[in-house]
Amino acid sequence: MPNKPGQRPSRFCVFCGIADGSESALFFRDGERRFIDSRRGDPSVPWSDSRPDVFVFENQFLFFDLTSLVIPGWHSDCVTPFHCQQYELWTDLGEVGATARDHGEQAVAWLQDRNPDRAPLGFRVFCNFGAMGEQSQPHAHLQVHAARELDRSRLAPTGEPWLDAVTGDGSTVVHETDTTVFYDALPTLEAGRSNLWQVTVSVGFSSPHRSLPQMALLAVPKEPASQWAMWQDVGQVGADVAAYGQEASPGGFRVMSNFPGQQADEEYGPGHVLLIGGSHLGLYADYF
Repeated sequence: MPNKPGQRPSRFCVFCGIADGSESALFFRDGERRFIDSRRGDPSVPWSDSRPDVFVFENQFLFFDLTSLVIPGWHSDCVTPFHCQQYELWTDLGEVGATARDHGEQAVAWLQDRNPDRAPLGFRVFCNFGAMGEQSQPHAHLQVHAARELDRSRLAPTGEPWLDAVTGDGSTVVHETDTTVFYDALPTLEAGRSNLWQVTVSVGFSSPHRSLPQMALLAVPKEPASQWAMWQDVGQVGADVAAYGQEASPGGFRVMSNFPGQQADEEYGPGHVLLIGGSHLGLYADYF
């Protein structure tokens, strides 16, 4: 059973410290930033009054224009495997997922107000599971990234929208549940290998020839929904993605959802989650 909001686990957890105000962080609240310094006794700041158990703060590793972490206030008792708390979160993303979506949109708008020529057009929500997925914290969390460098993720390497490229390229369905269809995206990646754009931010340079992951799946809800609507309550789709990721790549995996700019509408295109794994994934390497 999870601890109560703000309750610490038996071992020290830095994310719990940030949530209860004993650790400093640059918090976001409904699109605004506020630095919390525990030495001055300031309280922690939840995302909003309507979402009191969700916290959004800046990642100390500033890889992109926006690198945020979205966490629930609770810390689960489960300790093994290392990604078990991530798995629990994805079985019911609820307000954590909706907050990540809302924060990404508000942050991109904030960046565009500051510098429209440099600002990103969209953002990405993603989550690392286990060692091969580069997970570093046991406390459940989502990451939100935005940068102009990531704007190309709105299209597959072949220049088409991801859903069209993967489902229209003769790719077969590799897994299916009552809620979700998983399509093989590797053929699309292979087809676009010559112009595949990637960035390995851990070493600070672009690497167009980085090896591809061994598994790349596009998970799409059977009940059609826009990306925006799906992330209001990811529900069973999230549970399906986490369960199949654990089955297909038990050593670790990464899940991502793009909210790309320049869409024909404001819904960020059709709902989807990208699931990659099967081998060690570089630190925040951008495959999509």
